Amino acid sequence: MKNFFRFFYTIYFLVGAFIYIVVYGSIVLFIGFLVGLFNKNLSRRFVIHQIEVFGRMAFRLLGIKVHVFGEKPNLGENFIVVANHQSALDIPLIIGYVAPVAFIAKRELGKVPGINWYLKYLGSVLIDRGNVRKTAMALKQVVEKLKFGVHFIIFPEGTRSHDGNVLEFKKKSLEIAFKYKVKILPVSIWGVHKVLRKKSLMLNRYPVYIKIHELVDPSLFESEEDLRNHVRNIIIEGVKMLERRNFDEKS
Repeated sequence: MKNFFRFFYTIYFLVGAFIYIVVYGSIVLFIGFLVGLFNKNLSRRFVIHQIEVFGRMAFRLLGIKVHVFGEKPNLGENFIVVANHQSALDIPLIIGYVAPVAFIAKRELGKVPGINWYLKYLGSVLIDRGNVRKTAMALKQVVEKLKFGVHFIIFPEGTRSHDGNVLEFKKKSLEIAFKYKVKILPVSIWGVHKVLRKKSLMLNRYPVYIKIHELVDPSLFESEEDLRNHVRNIIIEGVKMLERRNFDEKS
């Protein structure tokens, strides 16, 4: 019976997501196009706001309560979001409850209808991981966009955690932030790995917790490694706190 419920719960979400991303998304982009004929900045703000709304709606569609700790950042300040990685749902979670961030994503995502629209408006940079020269050029684009106030997200673990524990951060994963002295916004996530487990397409209803930390200034550290370890420790402590909150509420 439990598997039967999970199956229809998953189908319900996928249908709802398709309608929201493709159907409603097309309407939003059409309105954005019309507004853009008169005011490009207003058009972009309108579309990005709708993307933020979608981030929150993803969890409302699932009937999942999101518990948020900490304050949303000032979008007028330049920063890179650095978070632990638990699920594919981390992305709408960050967009909806932290900031409308851009992605350094695989080139293949730029061919997915609906998703490619949002990537474009968020200012994401697509990379070809098999091409060193093009990857280097893409990273230069990231640096340029950071200068103009685009906020990117990095998952330094490089893969999703199966059990929710924070994995080791990849070496030089925060090199851009350290080299160009871009402040880092650490974000801790807990519970999303139970909603959508790694290597599974079936969804579960489970509360989600997110902690937005204070900005970290890379100029205060002597090396990328020191910065990386400091940010990882902040995120680990945040995850532990969120896990305790979840345990206390269940008790």
